[in-house]
Amino acid sequence: MLGHLTTHSLSKFEETLCKLGASKLEDIQYLRDDDLTSIGMNVVQIRKLQSTNKPAKKAWDKKVWDDDDDDDNDDDGDKKEGFQPDRQDLARQMRSLTDPPSFATKERKSIFWQEQAKGRPKRLIFIRHGESEANVMRSITASVPDHSLHLTAKGREQALDAGRRLKELIGEESATFIVSPYVRARETLNGILWAWDGLKPPIRQDLRIREQEYGNFDSPDIQAQHKEKKLFGPFYYRFPNGESPADCFDRASSFIESLYRSWQDNTFDNYVIVGHGMMILVTLMRLLCLSVEEFMSWESLENCEFIVLERPVLSDPKFKIAFTLAGGGAGKHVGDLRKKTVAQEPPAPAWDGDPSASLLTNLPVTGTGGYLAAGQDTIAKSTTS
Repeated sequence: MLGHLTTHSLSKFEETLCKLGASKLEDIQYLRDDDLTSIGMNVVQIRKLQSTNKPAKKAWDKKVWDDDDDDDNDDDGDKKEGFQPDRQDLARQMRSLTDPPSFATKERKSIFWQEQAKGRPKRLIFIRHGESEANVMRSITASVPDHSLHLTAKGREQALDAGRRLKELIGEESATFIVSPYVRARETLNGILWAWDGLKPPIRQDLRIREQEYGNFDSPDIQAQHKEKKLFGPFYYRFPNGESPADCFDRASSFIESLYRSWQDNTFDNYVIVGHGMMILVTLMRLLCLSVEEFMSWESLENCEFIVLERPVLSDPKFKIAFTLAGGGAGKHVGDLRKKTVAQEPPAPAWDGDPSASLLTNLPVTGTGGYLAAGQDTIAKSTTS
């Protein structure tokens, strides 16, 4: 998808196309011209985008709303005396003219969206582990492997409380659980399941949702590394022998794709994922098609905090953040994750394509002209973040 957009100089539309439901190249065939103009495309850009989907586009132009393997026979049937158009098709066409583009798009994509919605759970619930030994004494990770850390006494209480809150939320609805293999995550799930009174719901471990790796045992200069991370940019900074959040995002992408496949024959109302703060956040970033800037605006998760995603319309496969729920009486935060209250570093500036714009550079400027290309007489020094 990105390669096709880049080839035709349309990469700036990747995010908005994703929000329309077109995350793969084959999804483009389900979008009509009015959907694409609603996100700011002009006619030339639309034709470039549709260049690999000409047969599908022709079908849409003829207003063929439903898939049929016998299109030729249908065309002949339309010409028969006494033919009456399908009332449901006409109704869908009329709604597409009056309703918001998102609804019209989903209606026209009925078969596609029905397949996407099939088997998807009612809720996705992410829960961070309870308080661990490293949460109260970070230096322990210099001698104890991160994957072996236990919950503290407070962490156990948080896990038991999380179980009561989860049971209150889902009631008698069915649930399946996915958990990180790290000890603190498994102990948290054990505490949560205490509220199930001995019943054993389905559980599976998934190595891909383990916590961000900081490089085996913590280095003696871990504090210096955190300072360097702030200068370099937290999302892209990779700890020596460890990972960056961007690396975790790749793991999250693989995990999400597996979820999609597992939902094809799913019968559970709720999927509960017990894991770690960073991995939960990058998984949400991937699932909801959010930007690095949005990710950087979120507060870190509290121990045993819930992030509850729901599908407001069960025929719509898209999940939305319904609320977050922290323990200890912190209560709900509705509609989004909690945001940082301190001002964030602005993203690094990028050239907007204007030929007359000042040059942005990280190179040192040595007097008049500096490293300017021939013919340029102004320069703007970029900042790094």
